[in-house]
Amino acid sequence: MLERLVGAIVAWSERRALLLVILSLLLTAGAGVFTARHLGMDTDTANMISPDLSWRKDLAHFNSLFPQNTGLLVVMIDGKTPDAAEDAAAALFAKIEARKDLFATARRADGGPFFEKYGLLFLPTDQVQKIADAVIEAQPFIGSLTQDPSLRGLFDVLSLAMQGVMQKAGSIDRLEKPLAAISATLSDALSGSRQAMSWQTLLLDRPVEARDLRRLILTQPNRDFAALKPGAAATGFIRDTVKELGLTPDTGVTIRLTGPVALNDDEFATVAEGMGWALLISTVLVLLWLFMALRSIKLILATFITLIIGLVLTFAFATLAVGKLNLISVAFAVMFIGLSIDFGIQFGVRYGQEKVEGGLTGALVRTGLAMARPLTLAAIAIAVGFAAFIPTDYRGVSELGLIATAGMAITLALNVTLLPALLALLRPRILSGEMGFAWGKPADRWLVNNRKLVLVGWGIVAVIGVVLSPRLEFDFHPLHLKDPKVESMAAILDLMKDPIRSPYAIEILVPNAAAADELKAKLGRLREVHAVISASSFVPKDQDDKLAILGDLQMLMGLTLEPISTKPAPTVDEVRASLKQCAAKLREALPSSDKAQQLARLLDQAAAAEASLFPELQRMLVDGLTPRLKMLASALQAEPVTLETLPDEIQSQWIAADGEMRLTVMPKGDSNDSTVLANFVTAVRGVAPEATGPAVQIYESGRAVTKAFQMATLTAIIAIAILLFAILRRPRDVAYVMLPLLMTALGTIIICVTFGLKLDFANIIALPLLLGIGVAFDIYFVVNWRRGIAEPLSTSTARAVLFSALTTGSSFGSLALSSHPGTARMGMLLLISLTMLLVVIFAFMPVLMGKPPQAAE
Repeated sequence: MLERLVGAIVAWSERRALLLVILSLLLTAGAGVFTARHLGMDTDTANMISPDLSWRKDLAHFNSLFPQNTGLLVVMIDGKTPDAAEDAAAALFAKIEARKDLFATARRADGGPFFEKYGLLFLPTDQVQKIADAVIEAQPFIGSLTQDPSLRGLFDVLSLAMQGVMQKAGSIDRLEKPLAAISATLSDALSGSRQAMSWQTLLLDRPVEARDLRRLILTQPNRDFAALKPGAAATGFIRDTVKELGLTPDTGVTIRLTGPVALNDDEFATVAEGMGWALLISTVLVLLWLFMALRSIKLILATFITLIIGLVLTFAFATLAVGKLNLISVAFAVMFIGLSIDFGIQFGVRYGQEKVEGGLTGALVRTGLAMARPLTLAAIAIAVGFAAFIPTDYRGVSELGLIATAGMAITLALNVTLLPALLALLRPRILSGEMGFAWGKPADRWLVNNRKLVLVGWGIVAVIGVVLSPRLEFDFHPLHLKDPKVESMAAILDLMKDPIRSPYAIEILVPNAAAADELKAKLGRLREVHAVISASSFVPKDQDDKLAILGDLQMLMGLTLEPISTKPAPTVDEVRASLKQCAAKLREALPSSDKAQQLARLLDQAAAAEASLFPELQRMLVDGLTPRLKMLASALQAEPVTLETLPDEIQSQWIAADGEMRLTVMPKGDSNDSTVLANFVTAVRGVAPEATGPAVQIYESGRAVTKAFQMATLTAIIAIAILLFAILRRPRDVAYVMLPLLMTALGTIIICVTFGLKLDFANIIALPLLLGIGVAFDIYFVVNWRRGIAEPLSTSTARAVLFSALTTGSSFGSLALSSHPGTARMGMLLLISLTMLLVVIFAFMPVLMGKPPQAAE
C-alpha cells in the first residue's frame, strides 16, 4: 500500500511538474518573508528549562523577594592603585546611575556612601589604630595641602620638610615613601605615562591587597530579548562612557563587562557567528559530496533546490510553532541540511540507477516505488527520535525536537513531490555505468569469509564500551560551554579567583535574624563552604574600640580636613618656582640620598618643561588627594551600626519586605570545577534542603537535562522498535536495525572516554540525532537484505549511504570549527558518532545479517 501511494504521488508530481514547482516557489517566498519579519531570538538561557520544576519555583520565589539580583550586567574595574580603581568606579557609577532609560538599577557592590563611612570599622582594631597613627603623623603635610591643593602646595610642603631635616627638626624616615612615590610618578609623567600616584597607599600606610585594586558596579540593564544581544544598548553606553572619561590602561584602569547579561550576549554572538560559518562551510561541502554522489549538475541542482525550500519552510514552521529560537534550537538549520540531504541523495542515486538499468521511461515512478518504504521509515524514525524530547523539561531541546519533527515531515513530502517534479523538468543526464562501488564486492566477500572473526572483534568492542560507559561524564557547568577568550568569560574567570566573589553561590531564606545566625553557624562548619554572608555581616565587630580610635582622630584632624579657606590656583611661574625651590632643598638637605637627588633632577626637568605638562602633573600628583581626604572625613563620622540602622540599600539586599532574611553561601575551592560545585550543593542542602541560587540552578539544570535525555532516549528507542516491528513484522529484522545503533553508541563511548570528551548541555543532542540517522541508514540496508541482495556494499544504496554520511558529517562537522566551545564540542561529538555509525554499517551490519532470504519480498 505504501509503495503504491508513494508511486502515485510521484507520478502525479511528474505530470504536474511545472505547476508544482511554481506553487512551491510562491509558498517558499511567502514563508521566507513571514520568517524574516516574525522569527526572533530568545537569548534568556533561564527559559531553556521548564519553569514548572520545584527548584525553578524556589528560585523564582527568591528572585521575587530580591529582584535586584537578576539580569545583572557587572562592570569590573581594575586599577593599578586603590585610588585609580575607586575614582574610576565613582565616575562611571555617576554616569550609569543617571541613565534610568538604560538601567533599571545600579549599585556599588563594594563601595559607595556606606563603605566610605563605615569601611574602617570592618578592619581589625590594631589596623584601625595603625591607620590613625599614620594619619596623625602626616597631619602637617595634610594640613598644608588641604589649604593649597596644587603642585605649588605639594612642593612647597616638601621644601618645608627638607628645611626641617636640615634643622634636625624632622626625620627622613617618614619621608622616604612619599619621596619615592612622587619621584616614580614624576618620572612616569615625563616619559609620557599617565598613571596617577596613590594617596590612599601613603595615607593609610598598610599593604595593598588584591581586593583594594578592584571595584564592582552591579547594574540591571533594560534588555531587548528580541535582539541577538539584548544588553547591547547598555553595554554600548558603558563602553562609550569609559572612552569619554579616559578610563584606559594607560591611566591605570582596566574596565571589563561580565555577569549573566554580558556572558549571554557574547555567547549568542559567538554562536551566531559560528553558525554562519558552519552554514557556509557545510553548504560548500554538501555541494561537493553531492557532485561526487550524483554525478550530474542537474540532479544536484534539483536536490539542492529541494533542500533550500525545505529549510525555508521549516524556518516558517519554527516561527509559527515557537516564535523564537534559543541556544539549542538555533542549531536546527545545520542539522536540517545534514538530515534532509540524505533523502535527496537516496532518491537521486536510486533514480540514476533506475535510468541506467531500465531507461528514462517510468524511472521516476520506479524510484518512488523502490524508495517509498526506506524513505518513509527513515523520516518517521528520525521524527520519533526527536519527538520523544518534546515533552521533556529541557525546553531548549524540546523546541528543537518539535522543529526537527516537522522538518522531517516537510523534507519527506518535498522529496516525493517537488524533487520528482524538478527532475521531470530538468531531465538530468546520468553518466552510464554502475551507481554502486566496484570495491564493494570484494569487501562483501571478505566480510562473509571472515564472519566469525569480525563478530568476535565487534564483541570485544561492545564489552569495552560497556565497561567504559560509567566513565562517560556529563559536564553541567554552563561556563564550560563559553569561549574563555571573550572579555566577559575572561573577566568572570578572573573574578572567581576570589572565593568571596564567585557568581556560583547558594541562597537560603530564613524567617528571622535568630534563625539566620543559627544556620550561619552550621553552614560555616562545612568544609565545602568558604563563607556565609548575611545582613549581620554588615554589622562590624568590636565597634566600641574602633569608634573610640576614630573619635580621637576626629578631634585631632577635624579642622585639618575641613580648612576655613584655600589658596587660589597658582600661575605657571609659581609652579616653576616651587619645583626649582624643592629641587634645591633636596640637594641641600639630602646630598647623600640617591632617591632625593633623583627627584631633584626630575624636578628640574619638569620646571623646564612646557606649561602643558603641568595640568597632567596636577592630575597625577595632587588631584587624587582630595577624594581620599573626603573619604577619611566621612569615615571619622562613623556611628554605631546595628541591623536596624543599616541603610535601605543594604537592608533591601538582605532582608525581604516580609522580614525573611537572606543567607549567601560561598563555595570553597574552584567553583569553575563541576565536581567542586556538585559537592558544595550537596553539602549545603544536607543542612538546608530549601537552598536555591545560581549553584543550585546549574546543578539541578544538569540533573534535569540528564533525566530528560534518559527518559526521551528510552521512549524513542521503544517507539522506534514498535514502529519497526509494525512495518517489518519480524523481531529479527528489528534487531538488525537496532543492534548497530547499540554498537555505534558503545563505540562512540569508547572514543569519548579515551579522549576526554564529556557530554554537556549542547552536545548531548547527538543522542537523538544518532538514533534518527542510524535508524535511517540501517533501514536502507535491511530493506535491501529483505529483497535478497547478497552484496550490500556494492549496491547503489551503499553509495547513497556513504555520500549521505559524508554530507551529513560535513554539515555537523562544520560546527566543530566554531569558536564557541559548546557548539564546537557538539559538532565534534556529532562527527564522531556519525563516523562510528558509518563504520558499523559497512563493517558490522553485513556480517550481522549474513545471507539474505532467497526470495525478494
